[in-house]
Amino acid sequence: MPSRTSSESTTAERVGQHARRIVLVAHSHVVGGIERHVVTLAEALSGMGHHVAFAGPLDGWLGNRMRDAGCACLHLPMHGMYDLWSAWRLVRFCRSERAELLHGHAQRGARYASWAARRLGLPAVATAHSTQAWKWFDPDTTLIAVSRAVRDALIAAGIRAERIHVVHSGVADIGATPLPGACAPPEAGSTGPARRPLVLGMLSRLERVKGHDIALEALAALRSRMPVRLAIVGPEDTDWARQVRAMAASLGLDDLVDFQGLRNDLSAAFSQFDVVLAPSRREALSLTLIEAAAAARPSIAADIGGIPEVVVHEQTGLLVPPEDPDALARAILRLGADPELRARLARGARERFEKYFTIDAMLQGTLRVYTDALARQAGRPR
Repeated sequence: MPSRTSSESTTAERVGQHARRIVLVAHSHVVGGIERHVVTLAEALSGMGHHVAFAGPLDGWLGNRMRDAGCACLHLPMHGMYDLWSAWRLVRFCRSERAELLHGHAQRGARYASWAARRLGLPAVATAHSTQAWKWFDPDTTLIAVSRAVRDALIAAGIRAERIHVVHSGVADIGATPLPGACAPPEAGSTGPARRPLVLGMLSRLERVKGHDIALEALAALRSRMPVRLAIVGPEDTDWARQVRAMAASLGLDDLVDFQGLRNDLSAAFSQFDVVLAPSRREALSLTLIEAAAAARPSIAADIGGIPEVVVHEQTGLLVPPEDPDALARAILRLGADPELRARLARGARERFEKYFTIDAMLQGTLRVYTDALARQAGRPR
């Protein structure tokens, strides 16, 4: 970033000293990492005394959660990228809320937030949640990337590096829970009783990008080598969910896979797992892996996108090549046979969560970006 003058620094300090009126803009009808990020940020900002309003579709999970949180809300359909009626309504809403800053999420939310902000002479901030989306970000909008991988993708797409701030997503501290007891089979020749199965967990949207099929292929390769089970947690109202169920049946894994649907009791969900899996095909960061770290669970994840920023190989979990069920199976077998390694990785995961991925760390990083955007706007003619 270019160095700032003393007058800019003074302005930045002044604008960060009191509560602000912020409008968050996001388009969503589903529940996933972006939606959970927006809700967490809104609650954290409100908890610090900032006034938070929300504009977006109110007929989905995100809209319902924002209303439940007590935010002033505008039902904003944002039909496509050129919905002038939605843009005009957003401007009116921001005026009625006396907004000081607009914060759009993902490309559609960012596009409408930047339009309204330009009309009102206000600063706009946009959060990029994907390594594959950049076309609709306004050249004058301050950008937050949820990972260094996202920042690098934006820079590769031609966006100026000085516009981009990396602020990792944070999650609620669900609390570390003890790892379950001994698992996996006794060593060859042992006369002791067989130990309980290694329990693997996947928590995510049931979409192809999350790699459930890769996990099932690994499980099929392991079933004759060690006792193992897989719990799949996530809403099952997708075509991919039906395909995953069918694949589990075709591989003869019905008795080894437990489809648990959408769960809100994250601490209880993680407490049943020995290891969390994320064999994703694409991932900007992964809230699930951050939550696994908060619960002190080791992870096995694809070495792709922003995942290595959460899972440090041999320190908090194991990284495997993407699209490689055999490598995933070998990593599972290794952790299943080594409870001391699982415990060491679990401690490392918890320590990394506490250092980098708390809600407070995300909040403070976001507020610094807001301060910078407000200061820069204060230096421009309205």
